[in-house]
Amino acid sequence: MMQYLPSHGYEFTNCSSIIRNLVYDHGGGDLSANSEAKVAAEAEAKAAAACNRHSEAERRRRKRINGHLATLRGLLPNTVKADKASLLAEVVRRVTELKKVAAELESTGMDESEGYYMIPSENDELELTYVGEDSSTKKIMIKARICCEDRPELIVELTRALGSMHVKLVRTEIGTLGGRIKCVLWVQVSSVTKDQGLQELRRALKVVTDRASLMDLPRNKRPRGSDTCV
Repeated sequence: MMQYLPSHGYEFTNCSSIIRNLVYDHGGGDLSANSEAKVAAEAEAKAAAACNRHSEAERRRRKRINGHLATLRGLLPNTVKADKASLLAEVVRRVTELKKVAAELESTGMDESEGYYMIPSENDELELTYVGEDSSTKKIMIKARICCEDRPELIVELTRALGSMHVKLVRTEIGTLGGRIKCVLWVQVSSVTKDQGLQELRRALKVVTDRASLMDLPRNKRPRGSDTCV
């Protein structure tokens, strides 16, 4: 038996189509179109904003690069009108030359007092040398050469290490270059033999140099250099 709507006489089987027709007749189609247009407009606005941000970031990047290139042109002679490739090639050539000169200076010796240069090497080093003994005081003199990564607390740590041994720091020479530091220390040690003085001083200083190497390792991984007593 067929059932009908009590008030209008429509069949239940046609309810869905009737509802769609009623919604469309009352502007439902326009609402759907407006919603789609709004979504499209929002998406277009977001895309435009992202494009603007990218363009601004690219503009700032080019400005920084041009600023650095201008600085390089000011440092190097005859490169004012050079293109970027030629300028960078000249920079590489000059840096290579400077590294070669620094290596030659480093290979000439250890410190300025002996006619050499206080230039830090690329390797971490700790070298102790027995200088001599004062016959009147029976105190021995040891020369310590340290080369490692420079950091603000290094000098304080060296001072504490020497203070823990109750030694006398007679003379100090320090040179820094490119984030590296080279220290040459003349230390007077009393009441010990030559071998004891070298071993104790080496042990105290090695704690400081090892800490400097460990702090620098994740960033640069410099190879360990010499660690000797003479």
